[in-house]
Amino acid sequence: MSRDPLAVLRRLRDAAVTEACRDLATARAHEMQEAQRLDEHRSQIRRELSEAGAEHVAAFSAWLPYARQRTDHLQTSLQSEQARVLRLQQILVGRRTEAEAVAKAMERQQAEAALTQARREQSVMDEAAGRRTGREGTG
Repeated sequence: MSRDPLAVLRRLRDAAVTEACRDLATARAHEMQEAQRLDEHRSQIRRELSEAGAEHVAAFSAWLPYARQRTDHLQTSLQSEQARVLRLQQILVGRRTEAEAVAKAMERQQAEAALTQARREQSVMDEAAGRRTGREGTG
């Protein structure tokens, strides 16, 4: 028994969609982690600023460039994850489109097979009716 190539292709496309979904979920989780890290860092800056009294201004001023550099790093990391999520969303859309195309091709193939079968059955019925009509006319 030979395998239906479209059925094999459909399984492959479905597996690709599943993999793309998994990759996207992982990327979204990383994106959320990066956003949380950035939010926590910004909160820390606000706390430090509010706690920096007159006697701690020098220490806060010395720490602030580091904090800004860290903010920039975290912002860049978040933007990178956001770009990755967008890229993976596009990949998922493409893979879903490919899977749907195979599913539609299978539906067309099944519809054609059903039509061919119906035509065969109709031909057999027409032939049988013709034989009956021919016998009745000779009797």
